[in-house]
Amino acid sequence: MRARPAAISDSIVSHPTTFEVGPHKLVVTKLMEHRWIVAVDGVKLDASFDTQADAWEAGVREAHRLDRAAAT
Repeated sequence: MRARPAAISDSIVSHPTTFEVGPHKLVVTKLMEHRWIVAVDGVKLDASFDTQADAWEAGVREAHRLDRAAAT
């Protein structure tokens, strides 16, 4: 007898986590194991990341870049 396919568990699917970096809002979401994405102020970055920390760091860098661009 074949085993039934397992459903996607809640441990794999992540609810988005929101962080504030100055005036910016970062939303980090887990897509699947070792695939995280980040959006800054509602704009998703073009890359995906291996860890939540890597996605967060990329979001912080983008927030700082936006701040520098606004200051010029």
